[in-house]
Amino acid sequence: MLKLCLLFISLFTLSGCATAPKSVILNPVYTSGKISNINSVLQAKVVDHRITNFTIKVLNQEPAVYLPDASLPVKIQNAFLDALTSNGATVLPTSRHTITLQINAFHSKITESLTQHESNAVADWLVIAAANGNTFEKRYTGQSQITGPLKHEQAKVESQLNSLTKKMLTRIVSDQALINLLQGQ
Repeated sequence: MLKLCLLFISLFTLSGCATAPKSVILNPVYTSGKISNINSVLQAKVVDHRITNFTIKVLNQEPAVYLPDASLPVKIQNAFLDALTSNGATVLPTSRHTITLQINAFHSKITESLTQHESNAVADWLVIAAANGNTFEKRYTGQSQITGPLKHEQAKVESQLNSLTKKMLTRIVSDQALINLLQGQ
């Protein structure tokens, strides 16, 4: 009986070691609707130029916790394409007019103490567009901060990053200089 009890305790202890690390579940969705009229046929893509692919970093822990999201470029591309088409663009992979969204930074760094936490999200994107022999290049940056009691809730940080994505995409598709270039003006 004692051996059986020790076996269960050992298995219970070891099962904690086999737990898979947490992953980030982002679902950025463009919901701002039609705010401009792009009226152009485009080839669009998203390129990931982040130095590291962590999306959430929890500081003040030994060791610090890094939560990656390897599929982030695909998720942002889906939202980017939706933002473009919602605003009148037609996306075709064979178009001569191109628009590239380059992700230079996109993450949230969280600091925690015994009584509160703070999440600082940062986005640094570069949009490069080419149409009719002209080019457009502009850097878009955004920040978001949330604070709360005790330890952070990952779902709230993920929501913070989703909201930041929506704000960034809204700024991009409402940029009149970009729209003028894409329409050949």
